[in-house]
Amino acid sequence: MKENKITVLIVIIAFVLMCAYVFTFQVRTTEMAIHFRPPGQVHRVINRPDAQEDESGLYFRLPYPMDQIRTFDRRVRVIDGPLAQTQLQDEWQVFVSISAPWRLSDPVKFQQSLAGNVEQAAEHLRDIIFSETSNAISDMTFRNLVSTNEDDLKFRELEDRIREGTRASIENEGYGLELLDFGIRRIAIPESTTEEVFRRMEAERERVARVYLEEGEFERRRIISDAEMKAQNIRADAMAEAKKIESEGEAAEAEFYEIFAQAPELAIYLRRLESLRNIAETAREDGSPISFVLDTRSEPLSVLYSGPQGELADPIHRAVTGPGDEAAGSDDDQDGKDEE
Repeated sequence: MKENKITVLIVIIAFVLMCAYVFTFQVRTTEMAIHFRPPGQVHRVINRPDAQEDESGLYFRLPYPMDQIRTFDRRVRVIDGPLAQTQLQDEWQVFVSISAPWRLSDPVKFQQSLAGNVEQAAEHLRDIIFSETSNAISDMTFRNLVSTNEDDLKFRELEDRIREGTRASIENEGYGLELLDFGIRRIAIPESTTEEVFRRMEAERERVARVYLEEGEFERRRIISDAEMKAQNIRADAMAEAKKIESEGEAAEAEFYEIFAQAPELAIYLRRLESLRNIAETAREDGSPISFVLDTRSEPLSVLYSGPQGELADPIHRAVTGPGDEAAGSDDDQDGKDEE
């Protein structure tokens, strides 16, 4: 009796499992499913990429062939690698390496257009990307892709154009695919054209260098010309100012000579004092004492011997010679002058 109970329990469990297998199906988190119901109509789509919440789980169905379930991977796939050789506007040949993540967006369209074949979908998408890349890159020049000047580069514009063109083509074909993004990873040139690229780049650099040298030479000549013109103006202004100062000095000199002519003795006396003052100032600047071993009758020290009118100023000499001797000395001097 106990063995019969075990057998019945096993049969019940097997029946329940068979019913669960026949009347239910599971949708995983990484999957989306199309539930078909006769006569071949889509009953529902479960766990679409644009679903607001996770719809994975266990669902009820009618036994096959009344209901059919088709599941697809809803995870993101990536087309990565170089495309075929492409020609630029200036006839350069380049290889473009891309990265394009994509996924299934509408499993119903995908099933109807491509029979749910993921490999075929990837090939179609790759062909569309290559076509859009060729169309977009044919309007670009080599300088738009390789340049030291950021203003010449048009990578962002190129990527945006290819991305939008590919999305529009996928929508028109009705493949049920979604291009999430598009990026250019690398641009390479064929080895056969590398040397030609280097020659062109070298010629371009030489042309730019010549332009800079010509501009520098022109600027040098302009600076020299401006400097010479300014120097001529400065010399002319200096000559005019010198002539003005010279004329003012001559006028002042004439005025001084006119004043000196009115009192020549006073002028001579003042010049002698000025000489003594200059000697004293020079000694003070040098920091050395003044030592004179001179005859008091020599110029300009004669002012220490005689007054401004030529009178003897030495009282000792007057006391020794006396008035008569002075007169005699004056007569002797007069006689010597007469003899001469």
